[in-house]
Amino acid sequence: MLLTEFCARSPIMAQARIVPLEDLYAGEGGRIVEIDGAEAAVQRLAEMGLRAGVAVRVLKTGSPAILGLDDQRLSFRPEAGTTVLVEVLP
Repeated sequence: MLLTEFCARSPIMAQARIVPLEDLYAGEGGRIVEIDGAEAAVQRLAEMGLRAGVAVRVLKTGSPAILGLDDQRLSFRPEAGTTVLVEVLP
């Protein structure tokens, strides 16, 4: 079961705001909860530092988006069929 399916069924998780990373606005941040896609794409994102539990901040929206990750900036353009879900942070 994907996390999104679990969230839809769980009253506790339904309270958390979990959205695709590309839905965040500039200045918003989130903690990655799941990356869904082809194994090679998920591995490549992990090599770039995007993995479950990591906090990211959107510095610029668009394609590519510019993400803040720790003290780094990352150009991010997701592959077709790959979804990065984040829990929106205050």
